Amino acid sequence: MKKILLFCAVLSIAGPAVSARAADQATKEETHELESIGTKATRIGEPVTSPYAVTESSKLQTEVFTKEDIEAIKPETVWDVIQQAAGMEVTFQGRQHMNFANMRGGSYGIILDGVYITQADRLLASLPVDSIESVTIVRDATAVTLGPLTNFGSSTGSSNQGFIVIKTKRSSKLEAGLVGAYGTFNTHRENLYLGEKRGNFDYRLSYENKGTDGRSGWNMASRNDSLLFRGGFTSPFLNADLLWYKSWGMKELEWGLILMPTTLKDGTLDWSKVGSLAVSDMNMNKLNADLVALNVEVPWSKTQTTTMQYAFNNLAIQVTERDQNSSGHTVSLRHVADWENNTLKLGGQFLTYVAPGGVAPGFKKSDEEMYGTYIADEHRMLNNRLTVDAGFRMDKKHYNSSPVTGEDFDEWAKETFVYTVGTSLKLTSMLTLTGRYAYTENSPSIGYQISPDGTSLPAEKRSRYEAGILAAIHPAFTPWATLYYYDTENQKVSAKGTDPFTGQKNVSSYIDPTTGEEVEFVTTATVATKGLETGISGEFLKYFNYRLQYTYITTNDDTTNADISHHFVSALLGARYKNVFANMNIRYVGPKSRSSSPMGVVYYELGDYTRVDLNVGYKGRIFDRDTRITVYGKNLGNELYATRYVTGAYRDPGFQCGVELAFSFL
Repeated sequence: MKKILLFCAVLSIAGPAVSARAADQATKEETHELESIGTKATRIGEPVTSPYAVTESSKLQTEVFTKEDIEAIKPETVWDVIQQAAGMEVTFQGRQHMNFANMRGGSYGIILDGVYITQADRLLASLPVDSIESVTIVRDATAVTLGPLTNFGSSTGSSNQGFIVIKTKRSSKLEAGLVGAYGTFNTHRENLYLGEKRGNFDYRLSYENKGTDGRSGWNMASRNDSLLFRGGFTSPFLNADLLWYKSWGMKELEWGLILMPTTLKDGTLDWSKVGSLAVSDMNMNKLNADLVALNVEVPWSKTQTTTMQYAFNNLAIQVTERDQNSSGHTVSLRHVADWENNTLKLGGQFLTYVAPGGVAPGFKKSDEEMYGTYIADEHRMLNNRLTVDAGFRMDKKHYNSSPVTGEDFDEWAKETFVYTVGTSLKLTSMLTLTGRYAYTENSPSIGYQISPDGTSLPAEKRSRYEAGILAAIHPAFTPWATLYYYDTENQKVSAKGTDPFTGQKNVSSYIDPTTGEEVEFVTTATVATKGLETGISGEFLKYFNYRLQYTYITTNDDTTNADISHHFVSALLGARYKNVFANMNIRYVGPKSRSSSPMGVVYYELGDYTRVDLNVGYKGRIFDRDTRITVYGKNLGNELYATRYVTGAYRDPGFQCGVELAFSFL
């Protein structure tokens, strides 16, 4: 590991990564810009009327990956982009739920072109990366306007740590082309696109077909087809955009490597299957998705803008012969009053989520709604050098079906609250300081978690403190750092109890035979979480750029600490000379030992790996058409690492290589 880090440090001096360019350009008079902690720490202009805009004091908690960054990373799915962000831990190789992740050790929300996504791991596995304009990581409760800061489509009752905002591409000119790739394990991807901007109208349509056989004998094959349309209308009086996405495919559920003995009813250990694969006939025979989102913005004047939104998403999933369909609606209304030195935002949202046949592991009906409202204000002083902001959000969830039995139900959960205050101070043209405080209060879950003695669980109350510094010393050297401390009262932590159905004692969870639902024994504790996120980025000689980041997180609770990795190091390094380019991505994830699953809690060493990906290529003109040819290698060290253990350890398939061709027809 020390050799890898030394290698990163040498490369950061001699050469480097992907560039972070502006995603949505806007003049300073029209927008209050946000300094992104990207590879060049460039200023990302996001109009204050945008549903995605955040306050100045949130800039150190916001990380943007532009389409150029995504192209350089060469991701297979969006998850490969997300894992590069500071504070994010992504675990792969799952089964019915393919990917899991935590943000600063907790949960988060995902928004795709305005659609609040539930079961994000299943949808994002199919979303075509060639159609993504940007991925923005908004860490912690820094933007109460984005969505509910409590879980939705889940009964855990935990507070969200932030949001992942994904935007798809819109065309700014007439364009058409093909992106095709082929690599190890018969992995292929073909993406055809056509787009145009004419007057006030624009559209972009893409079709993608992709698939893989996966590593032989590991049951990892998948295939997927998708259609994505993004269209819009822009004028001084009305702005509107429409997203339509449809995908259909399948995925085999990877067989885990059994490394732990099975505990028999009499307490003895069965070692007979250790070292073999957990062979199963369970597969995701159908993995289909439909999304529609409409955003309409009305600028009543230079200072008053109203945004209306409607979205629908549907997942049609079949695991073996069992349907796990779900659908949801989103309706929101926002208004922004933007004066010279002040921005006031207020609005409300309505969300629904229905899964008639349930989802893994319970397969019980889930039907719930959430109503939310918020108000936030940001004031700028001293010629915009000092900003002060405050926000409040309240969400209330209604259950139409019981989280325990799935039967018809009619119960309101207690309201969840978020209060935030923040400030940003530009001491000099180079040095910026930020500070934030947020308080969240979340009602406990219903049925998903219980105390060993059957007593009710109190609401979780969390105070969050953050401080950050950004030093734009030179385009070649821009360091930044964020320190945070969470003081959580009544945080749910794992406990031991007695299985009411089998009588087995000292178990951390049990399966309800009536519903198939895993019920976890928990107790409450005051938990302190401390973290550091820091990095250096820059570009020099016009040929080299880089982004180096380090994340550390720890808590005073042993069980929580066993669940998470504590150290993360990432490096995005790139170089370009004339028409030739090269990019290297390096990611180290520290060890952890605890993995929770429907089979119970397993203690096994996970993580503790270093992954290196590399791609080199040529970008120029062939047959007088823009062309990009890239040769790539993934997991160069061929580490068969595991990040999750359920029926076994789900390992990365190891070294992969391939070639990609991007060709413009126009």
